[in-house]
Amino acid sequence: MKIKHLFILILACSAWSACKPGFYCEALPLAAEMMSANVRIVDKTTGADLFLSPASPYKLSDLTVTSSLTGSNVTLLVDSSQTDKRFVRIRGDETQTYILKLAALPADTVRMDISVTQGKCNVVGEISAITLNGKAVCAPCTPNDIVTISK
Repeated sequence: MKIKHLFILILACSAWSACKPGFYCEALPLAAEMMSANVRIVDKTTGADLFLSPASPYKLSDLTVTSSLTGSNVTLLVDSSQTDKRFVRIRGDETQTYILKLAALPADTVRMDISVTQGKCNVVGEISAITLNGKAVCAPCTPNDIVTISK
């Protein structure tokens, strides 16, 4: 196991040295770049949050999310820094479609399209488009874009 990690660090070091000649190579951990779709589910009449606020009729545990690539193995993070417009981050690094179901309400689909660009020293991924139930939300997308689902 240790040899495997050393090999990865050597490859990272080799790639860094090729990009920055004359620099001392440090063993730095590599992290995969992950993008996310920020999703809010609100009441269609009032705009009130349906599951992340203390007074919401549903709880986070009422939300199920599945992926076209990973099934139920989906990483969700709640942005707790927001007080009035909380959202869930659905993280992924490949193009895929997510199915979101809140309790017994009808399911919605969020598709996140990822584009990958190979640079001289690295690979850069970005969200090229997000659609909600087949309709464009953003293209290209920024980390601040929010997909709002009205129920």
